[in-house]
Amino acid sequence: GGPLRAFLGGAIGCLSVMMGIGGGSLSVPVMRLFGFSIPRAVGTAAAGASGALGMALMGIAGAFAGAVWMGAVGLMRHRRGVNETIASLLMAYIAIALMNHLVEGPLRDPGSLNKPSTAPLDDAFRVGNMPGFDVHWGLALGIVACFVSWVLMERTRWGFAARIAGGNVRAAQIQNLPVGALIVSFTALGGAFAGLAGMMEVAAVHGAANGSLAVGFGYTGILIAFLARHNPLAIIPVAMLLAGFEASSGLVQRRMDLPDATVLVLQGFVFIAILLVYISNSQAFLRHNADEKIMKEEKKIERKEEKILRNQRRTKKK
Repeated sequence: GGPLRAFLGGAIGCLSVMMGIGGGSLSVPVMRLFGFSIPRAVGTAAAGASGALGMALMGIAGAFAGAVWMGAVGLMRHRRGVNETIASLLMAYIAIALMNHLVEGPLRDPGSLNKPSTAPLDDAFRVGNMPGFDVHWGLALGIVACFVSWVLMERTRWGFAARIAGGNVRAAQIQNLPVGALIVSFTALGGAFAGLAGMMEVAAVHGAANGSLAVGFGYTGILIAFLARHNPLAIIPVAMLLAGFEASSGLVQRRMDLPDATVLVLQGFVFIAILLVYISNSQAFLRHNADEKIMKEEKKIERKEEKILRNQRRTKKK
């Protein structure tokens, strides 16, 4: 019917990108299997839907695609013990291959000769810039996602249970926490955020699904998560710092006549410096704990010696 057609049509653009660890994108516009034509490949098939409704459908479908794709990683972790980092990397490679096949094959726009891509989005489905800024609304969406994640992790029982399961699975099992459900749900939630990011990348930047979507955002995401110490609010300044590095790469090449890898080297120096600080602080913390343990042991020995002396004095008096 009309609603299903509108939803599936709008889903095409949203499902076109899902960035996981290692970057990459997932293009899953296989709606032709439902037996109806797709006049415009990326989101524009939501004929009859307004721009706001079409973008809402795109966001929902993109989040759903990301949740399913990354939720499968969590399921493999829970059921088979597969390392989630390796599994997500492999899933990203599968996503890239699937997207390239669809973009260069069934959904290729005949007008895209040198650079295979799907048909461009209609203007009604494009995401514009924020008022007063030369940045699209994806930035605001990312900041909101960080705040939502912080509230979820720090102010809810669900987040508290997830932190317990992430720190010590055995302790979580002893407390009868649903470890499997926590793993799958949180990986799915991360995938949903990635799906929204992919939808914004298509709707705000490229305007169509193409090979330029696989630029390795996931690798930068790993670095950001590490530097932010897995704090959702700390992700905001760290992400802006590394984004500044990325944005300055072209300027460094033009003004200073340096290769484009200069920015990567700079990022590496920053990472190593922060890593050294982290190691230094960890060693200081361990030394502090060791000193406290030594002091406690010394106090125990002193108490034992005092007790022995008291007993000796009592014996002499007797």
